[in-house]
Amino acid sequence: MSLLRQAAAQFRRQASGAQHQQQRLVGNMPVKPNKYIEEWGTRREHLETEYKWDNKTLITLAIWIGAVPYLIYEVTVSEFNRTDAVAQRPARAMLGSES
Repeated sequence: MSLLRQAAAQFRRQASGAQHQQQRLVGNMPVKPNKYIEEWGTRREHLETEYKWDNKTLITLAIWIGAVPYLIYEVTVSEFNRTDAVAQRPARAMLGSES
């Protein structure tokens, strides 16, 4: 029975040591940690404590969700209308176009 206990104790030591050891995918090469990259990784992992919801965030979100797609669509429609006018084709019926 003591052999079984020794094996279990050794397994526990190996398992607990593996939890705290950094996994290196490139073998046993020496890795020099970069302070700035480590800070960035930590901030990225803890985004919920770093994120702030305020008026600036709301304005930025509104611009990227509303204004940018609207501008892209308007430029696309105007390009189609201009090309149709140059080619002397009838204007297409699109959402937002004059016809």
